Amino acid sequence: MKSKVIVLSEDAKTSPSRLFRYLNSLEYDMNVKETCFGAFIEADDEVVDKVVELVRNLEKNKIFCKDRGFPIWDKRRCRAFRKGGPREGFHQLEAEQKVLTRISRALSAIEVEKIDELELERQYEKIKPKKIDVSKFKKIISEI
Repeated sequence: MKSKVIVLSEDAKTSPSRLFRYLNSLEYDMNVKETCFGAFIEADDEVVDKVVELVRNLEKNKIFCKDRGFPIWDKRRCRAFRKGGPREGFHQLEAEQKVLTRISRALSAIEVEKIDELELERQYEKIKPKKIDVSKFKKIISEI
């Protein structure tokens, strides 16, 4: 049994309710729960993997999936059983969703422009943060 979180980029044309209806229209034995950011799905490992592949192909680079550690309706996580409030990890997921539009654009640019991986690595090296010497770091801290 496997659980996945399906998160829609904010610029996706698919809405959570449309995603929910699509997932329920598939002929697979699985549990589906609509969420404000997409959906949770739960089924046998092979079914989840196949469904994730189908869903991600709906809008390439705009639908993202990640593993979920708890089953749907788990009393330790579901706010229906915890008397409301956000579940643990919700704020992290919310923050992750906010950057998906940028990630989506970057993935599309790589595909469209066929950016060479070596060139991409060279560009990253230009903006990659440089490590600072420990003694210099201590000096900066002491000055603050």
